[in-house]
Amino acid sequence: MRIELSQQAQARLGQQIKLAPRVLQSMEILQLPIEGLEERIDQELESNVALEQVEHLGEGLTRPESASSEHAPDRFGRAQALHDRMEDDVADRWRERSRREGEPDTKSAFLANVPSRGESLEQALLAQWSLCEAPEPIMEAGRIILRWVTPAGMLARPLEDIAKEAAGARAASVPTVEVFREALTRLQGHLEPAGLAARDLKECLNLQLDALERTARELHRTSRLKDVRVLVQNHLHDLESARFTHIERALGWSAQRLDAAREALRHLDPAPGRALANESEPTIRPDVIVDYDPVSEKYSARLASGLIPSLRVSEQYLKLARSAKVDEAARTLITDGVRRARWFIDAVEQRGATLLRVVNEVIVKQRDWLDAGTPALKPLPMTRVARELKLAVSTVSRTVAGKWLATPRGTFELRSVFSGGTETDSGTDISWHAVKSMVQEIIAGELKSAPLSDQAIAAALKARGVTLARRTVVKYREQLGIPASRLRKARSRD
Repeated sequence: MRIELSQQAQARLGQQIKLAPRVLQSMEILQLPIEGLEERIDQELESNVALEQVEHLGEGLTRPESASSEHAPDRFGRAQALHDRMEDDVADRWRERSRREGEPDTKSAFLANVPSRGESLEQALLAQWSLCEAPEPIMEAGRIILRWVTPAGMLARPLEDIAKEAAGARAASVPTVEVFREALTRLQGHLEPAGLAARDLKECLNLQLDALERTARELHRTSRLKDVRVLVQNHLHDLESARFTHIERALGWSAQRLDAAREALRHLDPAPGRALANESEPTIRPDVIVDYDPVSEKYSARLASGLIPSLRVSEQYLKLARSAKVDEAARTLITDGVRRARWFIDAVEQRGATLLRVVNEVIVKQRDWLDAGTPALKPLPMTRVARELKLAVSTVSRTVAGKWLATPRGTFELRSVFSGGTETDSGTDISWHAVKSMVQEIIAGELKSAPLSDQAIAAALKARGVTLARRTVVKYREQLGIPASRLRKARSRD
């Protein structure tokens, strides 16, 4: 009996060792950000002739029906089942053996080197706004509005909704809707480049035309700008549809006049926020895009896979693997290539499916953050998400590693929505990221001639229901790159 059990155990161990390379490949693919995945696909296409690229079918890693997070194909389920069954046991033994043999733990090394990135556009706009001279209620409303400026420089939500949600988030000291409107008018006139904080494309372009007309002295240039404004006001949709003949007939213009106005229009920027992007920072490409539907008032997630090709196993090599005319040695090589191609495709598709599952759970758990920004971020441990999705914590960790999330409020590192937190005096959970955001907001609203001390910041947090020791305020202030009050006061004198 003992011999039989031993043989069964050896058989199971043999199966695990045989499948280990596939599991390790799945973990590797899952952990890759989008740029790394593209490189990995190129390498696999070059090294495995049984894997081939098919015509790209638009945004998404695979065909539309296989990118759904609710009705994933059977192969997603097969790969997930394999992942759940094998990952912890095999991978943990593999890492333990690596440590014993002195090899680095690549997972830990990768996660330790994930870059961090601040909200540079919001900081740049807040710095500009702080130089505006206006009553404090207008300044406060302006700071709230700036949280809703997208990377392109446009408002992500209607102004009335922003005012309503601000009123719901705080019981007192909330500017009225009229104050928000006045703040938006001042923001649009104060911020540079022109066109920032616009509510739609038409307003964005009109703000830029206003700025150009203030500096236009030549008569012919003023006339040209008037033509451009007519196009912006009445014919943006026609321009997008290339209905140039319709525009000429409607306005009684010649083709030359329309061409001249179109050429002038090209000098306007439909995304003025891009001009404030920090050139020294690497370009961030999101792995997932979260969209907001104002009709259903729901958020949804989709893969943002860019130019990643759709993959399939080569039909030619599938036929060769079954052909009796191919000798045994060649058939073995071909069969191995087909098997590796299938494993690779499963791993890539499993990456997308798991990523969408995790992000959809984030949408459910962090809805307030998507609506109101960082101050509404709640504590969300990875263990909680793993438990809800019935995944290993290590799987969730690999899924979010190095990934970025594009939302209506901006692009964020996916890992940043997972954090611990504390409880406010009212019993509401609040994340440490939200607390740091509150510290930043309090300092941004201080009088430049009389900066707040760290103890005063702690008192301001206490007034908002968050109890924090002075030394913790110092730590968060330093993490935000904000100098001490005496240095801030010295800067205000310069």
